[in-house]
Amino acid sequence: MGNLLRDNLRSDCGTKVRSPLEIILDRVYGVRQRQPGQYSACCSAHDDKGPSLSIREGTDGAVLIHCFAGCSPYEILASIGLELHDLFPPRDKPIGAPNRLSRLLTAGQALELLAEESILVAIAAANVGHGVTLGSQDTDRVIKAAGRINWIRHEATGGHHA
Repeated sequence: MGNLLRDNLRSDCGTKVRSPLEIILDRVYGVRQRQPGQYSACCSAHDDKGPSLSIREGTDGAVLIHCFAGCSPYEILASIGLELHDLFPPRDKPIGAPNRLSRLLTAGQALELLAEESILVAIAAANVGHGVTLGSQDTDRVIKAAGRINWIRHEATGGHHA
């Protein structure tokens, strides 16, 4: 049944139709808006006489739910025909694209590595400029430095070229 939510979120032409919040609000009863993006409703997972369900939309479009009577999110969603993943809007990444790994270096570490590699490249360039021929080990090390600098740029831009 969770696919029903996905179908409601995107039309055939790919434009956004309804948010997870809108679909969830349509499936519960006794809805009252408390603040913008924050609602209370009767919980469908138990015989609720008054609104014990809190529903809130996060800044990223994800929906947070909490039943003050103690129902779990799984029970609440099952009672309205949805699943946990239905609380989240679709991702803006292509199907099959790998998940983004967390950064391997802190910003400070990346800058320190960038400085070291830049100094190495500058020294090699100065030597070549003064007529010194680089040996194969030195050439390999300069190529490695260029690769590291490019990797740092890739990391810093999230894989996008600036």
